[in-house]
Amino acid sequence: MIWLLLILITLMAGAYLLAHVTLVPLSARKEVSLGQFVQLQDGETHFQWHGPETGPIIVCIHGLSTPSYAFAPLIPLLIDQGYRVLSYDLYGRGGSDRVEGEQTREFFMRQLRELLASQGITDRVTLLGYSMGGALATARAVEAPETVNRLILLAPTGLGVELGRFYDLAAKLPYLGDWMMEVIGPLLSYWQYGRTTSDIPFEEDINAWIREDLRVEGALEAILSSQRNFLSEDMAEDHMLIAKTGIPMLVMWGEQDRVIPIEALTALRKINPKARHVIFDWADHRLPYLWPEDVAAAIEDNL
Repeated sequence: MIWLLLILITLMAGAYLLAHVTLVPLSARKEVSLGQFVQLQDGETHFQWHGPETGPIIVCIHGLSTPSYAFAPLIPLLIDQGYRVLSYDLYGRGGSDRVEGEQTREFFMRQLRELLASQGITDRVTLLGYSMGGALATARAVEAPETVNRLILLAPTGLGVELGRFYDLAAKLPYLGDWMMEVIGPLLSYWQYGRTTSDIPFEEDINAWIREDLRVEGALEAILSSQRNFLSEDMAEDHMLIAKTGIPMLVMWGEQDRVIPIEALTALRKINPKARHVIFDWADHRLPYLWPEDVAAAIEDNL
């Protein structure tokens, strides 16, 4: 029995070391990143400005595992509407540093606060948050409502999320969950993002970019930390507070979404009856990069 246990531990340790040997240093990812970098308190943040310098500012906040390039097809359409767009990578994703420690609400709010301050942004801005970025945009509106002009949420987390049994189990199990994420996680992620499910050309491109990002050292640890320390938060009270402030809110949902349950829409409608909702019958969770024209049209029609 002891020998079997030793063999199992040896195999697990070997698999863990092998998984780390195949990782790519962040410096390689930064070399191909467009835009600029700014040193903030917790690390270096990759960001990019798009569009006219005089336009109203819209800040795009991406999701759990899709860096800022998830907005690439949507940004030109926002520029056409006159917006000046600021996109950036959350710590642990894209070109931003892989920062050790728990990825909590305050951790992400500090990054956003410092980024806005570094760019001299003092006027109200529109926050556009996708998936986990929707929860972060919501948290920012609660933290500093006087700085937010309006909220646009695309399939936001905070009122329910279903990542699947593997990710739920990894988040719940200390140590073993970390091993699962770093050894099995890459294989599962490469399978998920290694296949196309539509005839939309950009899907294949962004899947390839995500696969490259997941190979960067610290990427999967960041995702797991976000799951454990922020993604599981119930944002119902935050939405109640936003409803009281009167900040205009537009929320978009995909009826075929398997990540955000449709019950989240019902819950948000009860919490904030003034929020506007747009439902795309044909769309799933990947709203900003597979259906950017529909998203842009909804923004123009409703705001």
